[in-house]
Amino acid sequence: MRFTIIATLLAITFTAAFGQDVTGRWSGSADWTDGGGTKRTQRSDIQIKLDAGKLVAHSVSPEGKVGAELKINVDGGNVNIYRYLTLDDGEHLRWKLELKGGKLVGSFSAQHDRPKKWMYDRLLDFTMTKVE
Repeated sequence: MRFTIIATLLAITFTAAFGQDVTGRWSGSADWTDGGGTKRTQRSDIQIKLDAGKLVAHSVSPEGKVGAELKINVDGGNVNIYRYLTLDDGEHLRWKLELKGGKLVGSFSAQHDRPKKWMYDRLLDFTMTKVE
């Protein structure tokens, strides 16, 4: 019971400090065309929650399964989320977003450590909306 009260107070404090609550499940996508002319969609679903007074983020599959932990940094209304994928020589994923009008708006980037193998680095305009 005490933990629930403390967690609730922290969530209220966080919301008051930043104006809007970033906790919850967020979903977004962006369409793009790769260098070979193939149309693709970059989809991202992220769960952000308050755990022991600290924000934590995880990727979420389209089926709703919670996946890998993501690094998250919140500064005011700015939300930066990072993930490094180790497969096939590495890929850096970054969501650089700002909380505006109840949406997370900004960019998504994917940069590869071996661009000759993976020629489709991308920087996309990205908007995420809260899933109820």
